[in-house]
Amino acid sequence: MDGTEQVIFESTETKEFSGFIFLDKMEVGDTITVKEYVKDEEDSTYKLYESWSYTNVQTKSAIRVAPIIGKVGLKITLQQTAGTYRVITHHWFGR
Repeated sequence: MDGTEQVIFESTETKEFSGFIFLDKMEVGDTITVKEYVKDEEDSTYKLYESWSYTNVQTKSAIRVAPIIGKVGLKITLQQTAGTYRVITHHWFGR
């Protein structure tokens, strides 16, 4: 992480996607925001669907991004807004 909003997953396929984001490296003073966007077919721009923030050490070190169907476009971003910048790992599944 470097303080900017970073795309960690993006697809324009018509599939159902889900994934995991691993927050096990977070420490006291860290804050990370996860955002889900969907693309509007009418104007081809991404719209914010959901946003979550996580602060400090996490008791659950993996968060699940629930299955969401992408058609026109789907993207997931992370932004670390406080603390020491961390490496955040993740993986995704499509079906």
